[in-house]
Amino acid sequence: MTTRTKTNPAAGPSLVASNAGGLPVVVLVGRANVGKSTIFNRIAGRGRAIVSAIAGTTRDVNLARATHEDHEFVIADSGGLELYAREPATERAVEEALAAVAAADLVVLVIDGRAGITTGDREALALIRETGRPVIAAVNKVDHANQEASAAEAYALGLASVTFISAAHGLGMGDLLDAIVAQMPPREAVAEHRPDLRVALIGRPNVGKSSILNRLAGYDRAIVDDRPGTTRDPVDVRLDAGGRDVLLIDTAGIRRPPKVEGDLEHHSVGRAIEVIRRAEVLVLVIDATEGITDQDVRLARLVESNDRAMVVVCNKWDAAAKTGKRVPIFVRDAYHRHPFLEFAAMIFTSAITGDGVDDILPAAARAGDGWHSAFQTAQLNRILAETIDAQDPPLVGRRRLKMMYVTQTGSAPPRLVFFTNVERDIPAHYIRFLEGRFRAALRLDGVGTPLRLEFRRTGRSWVESRPPPAAAAPRVRAARAKLRRPGDARH
Repeated sequence: MTTRTKTNPAAGPSLVASNAGGLPVVVLVGRANVGKSTIFNRIAGRGRAIVSAIAGTTRDVNLARATHEDHEFVIADSGGLELYAREPATERAVEEALAAVAAADLVVLVIDGRAGITTGDREALALIRETGRPVIAAVNKVDHANQEASAAEAYALGLASVTFISAAHGLGMGDLLDAIVAQMPPREAVAEHRPDLRVALIGRPNVGKSSILNRLAGYDRAIVDDRPGTTRDPVDVRLDAGGRDVLLIDTAGIRRPPKVEGDLEHHSVGRAIEVIRRAEVLVLVIDATEGITDQDVRLARLVESNDRAMVVVCNKWDAAAKTGKRVPIFVRDAYHRHPFLEFAAMIFTSAITGDGVDDILPAAARAGDGWHSAFQTAQLNRILAETIDAQDPPLVGRRRLKMMYVTQTGSAPPRLVFFTNVERDIPAHYIRFLEGRFRAALRLDGVGTPLRLEFRRTGRSWVESRPPPAAAAPRVRAARAKLRRPGDARH
């Protein structure tokens, strides 16, 4: 005997309400693959939700602000309302959708105009009406005017408004937005507040990113399943971390390109990589039972190449510890095999038991602070003088490297420019030595932010700044005299 999926009101309404900022909430619902995500992207004005012909592509609720005719509102995309779903991930998607409906000011029932009104559409509408929320219909995939006659049976549903659209081609979207704002209750808008810190969870599939997100959020914000690939669209949640407003983003698992299967996973991976540029701090979650894999290293280098701060979270440590692994040895081996990871903090967690999870956001906050750091020039030059005293600069070619001055030219991440007598071929070991000294003195050691060092030659080259040999002095003076303009003679 099958039963209807029950809602989980603790998650959805709090999520939607907390992210609405006082604006009216419009939720798109309907059966799987009727075009809700395409409509969402059209209204939101950007391709944030993944669109695929595969039914059930959207699982977690997507939110975005939208504006039409001076009316601002929040648009929410939800998973398909398959009321008799048997797959656990699909059941959770239905729960998320129904919870979002419970928090909505207006529900848009999306119907496939080519398929006509189905039993699933009628059951979904009956469930929406039980919530008492106002509802209108958007009949999608009506690409030509002569298709409207076959889609007209939507009027029999008895809704206040029925609009025929083709979201794929943008047809009728203006009419749908007019219908939305006509039904929308007045609500005082609140200015959108930018988070203090944007933190994203990235990693391979099934390493526990969504479980960590749910632990930190305090409720099941993201759908969790033992099978990899459950998360597809990035999932956002706003958290208060020690008085700091943090936007935490969960992403789809990123596998090596040869192992990525199908358009859906390609889109999911593409969205996850976009998040790397959207976030300030990336939390790289690895499976501690497997250790740091080649793909983990590739993701870490991707973070570093995008100049983002990073924290490495070794999840499933409860299981790893049972196999005899120990934290000091794990850290030592990781840094020995991958020295470039030494700049990142390493945290050991179990999303199942909750151990160590509360350390993630404080570590991310420290990494974010380091990423935004600004230092006084006098302090930097004191460190430079101490560094030169500790070890003479090396020879570069046949010249001794002269470190004359250092200053910070940017942050996010911090960038230090050293003015020298040469700017190329400086030995890599000396650059590492410089970075280590400055990291330690600036308290950036193991914080998680990149530190970029650049070298520029001073205005006059080293050769030009040397006094010419005595034998060459007359020739130099004669050459300079020829270059002087009339009346430029020095007295």
